[in-house]
Amino acid sequence: MTSWINVVAAVAGATVQTAPPPAPPSDPIIVEGEKVQSEQALSELARDIAGNPRPRRPLARFERPLCLMVAAADTALGQQVAERIIENARDARVPVRGKGCKPNALLALSDNAQAQLRDVKASGRRLFAGLSAREIDAALGARDPVYVFQASRQASNTGEPIVNSPEAAGPNGLPGPPNKIWSAGRLKRDLREDMLAALVVVDNAAVAGLTPIQIADYASLRLLAPTGEVDLAEAGAPHTIMTLFVSPQNAPQTLSRFDRAYLKALYRLPAGSFASEVLRAAVLETARSAEQGDD
Repeated sequence: MTSWINVVAAVAGATVQTAPPPAPPSDPIIVEGEKVQSEQALSELARDIAGNPRPRRPLARFERPLCLMVAAADTALGQQVAERIIENARDARVPVRGKGCKPNALLALSDNAQAQLRDVKASGRRLFAGLSAREIDAALGARDPVYVFQASRQASNTGEPIVNSPEAAGPNGLPGPPNKIWSAGRLKRDLREDMLAALVVVDNAAVAGLTPIQIADYASLRLLAPTGEVDLAEAGAPHTIMTLFVSPQNAPQTLSRFDRAYLKALYRLPAGSFASEVLRAAVLETARSAEQGDD
């Protein structure tokens, strides 16, 4: 069984920049390759890919710099995959740390991912980012040969944590700091969801025959953004790398236009942007890039 201790790390520095949401296109018809998709169809796909989030809740994203590790028996493959994930993160303007950082994102390629997770659960040990037995059960409920865990916390828009019980939050029995939330309007973004850590475990047998870019692009989406499982019929494939393990022979070779637009919208919109705003921006950016013929 492949040990996750055999880790290949690839990290690179990056700067964070912000940009306003993309302007809506004049034509609502979206073209992906030779297939035409309506805006409605792509909007439905967007909700599926994001895991059908509540429209007026913020989507989790890394606010602190990403520190990636890839654990693989094939170190050359691990290095290629790690470098590509970092490239995707930088392209989406995700903050990235340099070498020597403490990992908050881990991709593990395992000979038997499910058995390894069950062994960890049975031992009572805590896994990456304190993965609990309950969370292991939730991860093992995945349909695909991929097991995903993301830890996040709600924070104020300034980055300060939300204290649910101030009386119990402070040291030495003292009250904790008060929440600095001044208003709670429908349009004012007072809260954000900070991604603390992400773990993706994949069976080695499932990646056989896939390219390092396919593996890395799939892992990028699942590490960096909230995602849900996508059915081939629902996706009108192949319009997302999320179909990689549903139908490998029909899946795209890289992140699709929408996949890239989703990551960019998630990280370029203001902190605390609603899920509906992020997904709408991704749909419109996909339309713009299709019109311009961008790859």
